[in-house]
Amino acid sequence: MPVVSISLSGELLKRLDRFVKEMGYSSRSEAIRDALRNMLSEYDLRRIEGGKVIATITVVSRHEKHDVDERLMRLRHEYDEIVSGNMHIHLGKDYCLEIFITEGELEEVLEFIDRIRALRGIREVKYTMMPM
Repeated sequence: MPVVSISLSGELLKRLDRFVKEMGYSSRSEAIRDALRNMLSEYDLRRIEGGKVIATITVVSRHEKHDVDERLMRLRHEYDEIVSGNMHIHLGKDYCLEIFITEGELEEVLEFIDRIRALRGIREVKYTMMPM
C-alpha cells in the first residue's frame, strides 16, 4: 500500500488518537481510510446523474438561537414535495435535534440539505441516502 503523509495540528492529532482508541480501530491509518471512504462515498453520491433517492437528514442546532426552529420549518414547507416527515427533539436545555425523512430527485434532496447547512445557528447536519 502506498504511504501518504499528512500534517495535523496537535489538537487534531489528540482527537484522532482518542477516536482510534475509543472506536477500536487498529491504527490511525485505518481510521483515516474509513473516514476517507465515507467522504468519497458522499462525493460519488453527489455525482450520480439524477434519479430518485430516499434520505434521512439529522440536524443539530442551538436551542433559541437565531430562530433556527422557525427558519427550519419555513424551509421544510418550501420542500413539502420531498419531505414526507420530520421530528423535533430537545437535547437538554441547549440543543435541538431535527430529523427529516425525504423522498425525491437527488438534486432536490441535496439542495434541501445544502439550504439547511447554510442556515445560521445550525451546528451539524448529517444524512444517509439510498437510491430508489
